[in-house]
Amino acid sequence: MPTEDEFRLVDRMLDELMVKHYEMATLCGEYRDLLADLAERTWDREGRRLASHLPGAKYHVAQTWAREQALKIQAELRRMFPPED
Repeated sequence: MPTEDEFRLVDRMLDELMVKHYEMATLCGEYRDLLADLAERTWDREGRRLASHLPGAKYHVAQTWAREQALKIQAELRRMFPPED
């Protein structure tokens, strides 16, 4: 039977993952605002460069972290609840 500490660890990891997803959603909102701004003005060189790099490095880093965190959670849960033979 898993210990209370193990459950707390997974809960903390899930909380961190939830916060990261919120941060990623915030970034998406910022990207949408940027695209709306670009749609209202001439697509100058800087605007095209900026738009071509969306969603941006911050989002990709956060996405990688979230994917790795989910794998860690999955591994921890498998360790806590191994398949029955």
